[in-house]
Amino acid sequence: MIIVGVLLAILAAALGTTSKQLIAASEHLKKPWLFHLGAGMNIAVGPIVDASAYAFAPQVIVAPFACLDVIFNALTAPYTLRWQNERLTRSHITGTALVALGAVFTSIFADVDNKVYSVRELEDQLFFRPTSLVYLLIELSAIGTVNVLLRKRLLSPAVRGISLGVIAGVLMGNVFFLKGLIGIIQTTASTGEFDAWLRPTPYILAAAAAGGAVCGHLFMRKGLGEYKGVFMVTIFEGAHIAAACLSGCVVMEEMAGAPWWRYLLYWCGVGLILLGLVSINTAAADAQLSSDDSSGEEGGSAPVTPSRRGGKPLSALRRRANTVKRLNSGISGVVMGSIAGMNLRRSYTTSVAGLAPALPPSSPLGGG
Repeated sequence: MIIVGVLLAILAAALGTTSKQLIAASEHLKKPWLFHLGAGMNIAVGPIVDASAYAFAPQVIVAPFACLDVIFNALTAPYTLRWQNERLTRSHITGTALVALGAVFTSIFADVDNKVYSVRELEDQLFFRPTSLVYLLIELSAIGTVNVLLRKRLLSPAVRGISLGVIAGVLMGNVFFLKGLIGIIQTTASTGEFDAWLRPTPYILAAAAAGGAVCGHLFMRKGLGEYKGVFMVTIFEGAHIAAACLSGCVVMEEMAGAPWWRYLLYWCGVGLILLGLVSINTAAADAQLSSDDSSGEEGGSAPVTPSRRGGKPLSALRRRANTVKRLNSGISGVVMGSIAGMNLRRSYTTSVAGLAPALPPSSPLGGG
């Protein structure tokens, strides 16, 4: 049944790419129905398919396929979103090949049984096992420290962008909460017993999965207001995959008992995936949003002056920024409302990348 989980993960990535591009097309073509179709796929269909993959395959196998959303978008956007002037470059092709090879490696060398835990086994594994507690403590301490540095603006622009993407990826990469919840649902469906739902564990898992998704979304949205989508989504996916694979090995012990060479080759596969994402990211010339992006979008060549940026008055830019901000807020409300039943993980963040306006960091959407 592991192959079913892999196919579902690939389908979820394809749905995520399609929904993202539908949302981007709706902005360009001024067709609201495309936005509603893309948002519906993003909020309802994609997350269900994505979560279902964890019911059939271990976390260490499914998690690396999170990168396919970026790959599918990099390969198809130059043809489906031509007005964005995307080009299929050698970096895209190299990155795709590395990711494909890495995904094959992780699938082969992480070929383990998909163990379904009972509620008491989950409690022992997550809440009473010293290794799991130390992992969670280190992760929360690191996130808290970096968050303080971000708030006090003690990081350089490059490190700040990486930090925002990494925090979002790590928060959404704790898929063992979702994996455990799905295991309880599977056990209930197969046995017909509802004793597990009389304990607090299922609700703690659901709250942790939803909380990680919501907090990760907030960090990602902040990053997308300051940095280009390709840069942010690549950092996010890399951190998400690394955190999901590491937690699968450390917290869920899905590769316990495997020989050392399987561990080594598995992490070589993960490394190839991350290297492929970095290769794709090199196609973006600059990471931080600037006024040049606005001029390129408008097609103007007017110099940047105190009253004009990219050939467009600052007042017009502010009005546009406020409109996009309200649009993003509306989308966020819908996503957060639906997230209680499902961990959206990456699907919404990548779609926002397609909508992120080309605005300078000093704009209302930038970091301030």
